[in-house]
Amino acid sequence: MSECEWDPEAEVRCDHVQECGACPLMPRRYDDQRAWKAQRVSRSFARYGLMPAGTLGLAETPALTEYRRRAKLVVDRDLGGTARLGLYRRHDNQLVVDIPGCRVLSPALHRVVAELRRLMAALPPELADLLEPASMGRGVLLGLDLRELSCPDGAVEGEAEPAGVLLTLALAADRVAAVEALTAAARALRLRVPSLAGVAFTARFAGKPPSAQQRSDIVSLSGATELRDAIGLPGEAAGFQFVSHTSFLHVHREQAVSLFTYVADVVRERGVAGGGSAGGGVAGGGSAVGGVAGGGSAGGGSAGGGSAGGAARRVLDLYGGTGALALTLARHGSSVTTVESLAPAAESAQRAASAQRLAVEVITGEAASVTRALASAGSKFDVVVANPPRRGLSPAAREAIAFLGPRRVVYVACDLDNLCRDVAHLERLGLGLRALRAFDMLPLTDEVEVVATFEATARPVPTVLYQGHGVVALDKPAHEPTGDHAEYPSSLVGRARAELSCGDWASVIEIEPGTSGVALFVRDAAEAARWRSSIDRTGRLVFLAAVRGATPSKGAVTRELKSGDVVTQARTRYRRLAIGGGHSIVRVVPESHAPHQIRRHFAALGHPVLGDMRYGHAPTNRYFEEKHGLDRSFLHLVRVEVEHPDTGDRLILESPLAADLRAVLLRASDESVLRYLENKQALGDGGARVQRQLEGPPSEAGDAPPSERGEPPSSLRGPPPSLRGPAPELDEGPRTVRGELAGDDPEDM
Repeated sequence: MSECEWDPEAEVRCDHVQECGACPLMPRRYDDQRAWKAQRVSRSFARYGLMPAGTLGLAETPALTEYRRRAKLVVDRDLGGTARLGLYRRHDNQLVVDIPGCRVLSPALHRVVAELRRLMAALPPELADLLEPASMGRGVLLGLDLRELSCPDGAVEGEAEPAGVLLTLALAADRVAAVEALTAAARALRLRVPSLAGVAFTARFAGKPPSAQQRSDIVSLSGATELRDAIGLPGEAAGFQFVSHTSFLHVHREQAVSLFTYVADVVRERGVAGGGSAGGGVAGGGSAVGGVAGGGSAGGGSAGGGSAGGAARRVLDLYGGTGALALTLARHGSSVTTVESLAPAAESAQRAASAQRLAVEVITGEAASVTRALASAGSKFDVVVANPPRRGLSPAAREAIAFLGPRRVVYVACDLDNLCRDVAHLERLGLGLRALRAFDMLPLTDEVEVVATFEATARPVPTVLYQGHGVVALDKPAHEPTGDHAEYPSSLVGRARAELSCGDWASVIEIEPGTSGVALFVRDAAEAARWRSSIDRTGRLVFLAAVRGATPSKGAVTRELKSGDVVTQARTRYRRLAIGGGHSIVRVVPESHAPHQIRRHFAALGHPVLGDMRYGHAPTNRYFEEKHGLDRSFLHLVRVEVEHPDTGDRLILESPLAADLRAVLLRASDESVLRYLENKQALGDGGARVQRQLEGPPSEAGDAPPSERGEPPSSLRGPPPSLRGPAPELDEGPRTVRGELAGDDPEDM
């Protein structure tokens, strides 16, 4: 079924769905939508080898339509001069689709947007400074941000407030009027639209795509700057939070209540089934992984009242925002410390907790730094709850949580790929995935929110690529040093010692913590020196990297690299394999082994490694972290070739491209790029092969003869054999070459 082909039994229809693209699953029956979202969860976890047991299901959501209580709309004019309030056209960030009949806006927001549309059609002069759409070099209004809030019943005696809408106007920075004129216009607007409780504005720069928008601070013009907003459902005494023009707000109130209640039950050890297997189930969910929660009170309990059903817990709440989740946990009997980096949000959370006399301590600071400081101070928490933004937990935050050593971690995630990336890292840190519960927070869209529960467990043993003749090759993940290090809660060697014996585990190849791939170990330092000498004389390291922009098809960099007082003459060869998302995927062979050689050389070329926080391009790194989940350098040691210093056999060891980098390739380009690289055998197969000096049977059980693996014939001493032939060009556009380049390399890479 195509994305716009209607199922005759679809429950919701909208005249705009073909163009606006905001509700891509609307043409399907809701049962099919639920099944599709469940499959999406399973597919994402499968990419990391974390496939949960059982079949995900999805309960019905309380509301398919009129649920969205926050909306961000774009404003412009059509060729006839008529104002359009809506969203960008499907697959287009230039043309705006007017959506007067939108099915998902709440009734209150729908009325406000309709009134604004009516005013723009015959714009009163006193509102022109606010509401004239920016188009064709005139006008000022670029967009709207609306939040519908509802005051809780009896939240603060004698201070009840009516429900209202906070409106923030995005105005063109180069044409915005003085604040005095804007204030007068805002007052006039609130007289015409009484449901507007407060009006503010932010200045933006017209003519730029949304991803490149710059914005100033939000300035309040008229009315309330914040309102109390009920955390529970209407009629429930479930407490409130303070919400301003800048606050994060869950758009589906009913689903948010279900999610908060479920998290509170998990914190109190209700709702999570026993057992230690990944995705081990959620009580009441029906399936082995707990299903996808819909309406009602997921996992039991209600949004309000006490700590019945479980003992009080000391909880650390990370990325707390204005405190909705922390306040809910405190109402359920937990003692909560919440951490939020934005001072206004943290201050709102503290005021809400004080007004309701709830046991919530608020710390303003960055989640990783605060958590690490708490761990260093010896603070103890039973549970850590994390509700990070779409980019997920940072590597530093994941490590800080491990240092803190909680029994349980509850992770609320709105991006599946980033969640899976973080699950893989947390499991290596000794926090095993125990249960999943998914929530349909945005019905009719392809988004799904997942709550993952972790519990302290033994760290898994690394994958062994090869073991024999006094050497062990391990598959090294990112964010982990090869050897023990005080700054990291775990190490590759530390995890390997539990099952394998390799003497002192001396490292042959120094790999940075942020790089993944083949890691080679021998029993002691003297043996490691012999192996390093063999690599220098007969070996070759092959990396796969993604670098900024389009590089030449192949080349080499010869450049001195200084480390302290040591100056090394270093050379790095590369071949571009593909272009993905406007950037180059390259195969790299360093001919020397200076610190940070590859990253420094490509930075000198003007094509820094994507995600490289030290030598890279900061705006590109931020974009790839926010949009594609890249939280480290895109650098993987895919292949090591070396002659054994004793036997003379040639070892060929490969590590498959790490799952997080595969996910980045898929998100930044498409599956065709990944398939092309797989067909070129550029991503590593995780195998180990031994090429004997003389003809004979393989030296290790299971090693296929070189002829069956397509390898070149064995050689005696001398330069290493080449990889397969040159990759065909995928991009014939103009090349930009900067820095110090050698000519074409005679040896094919």
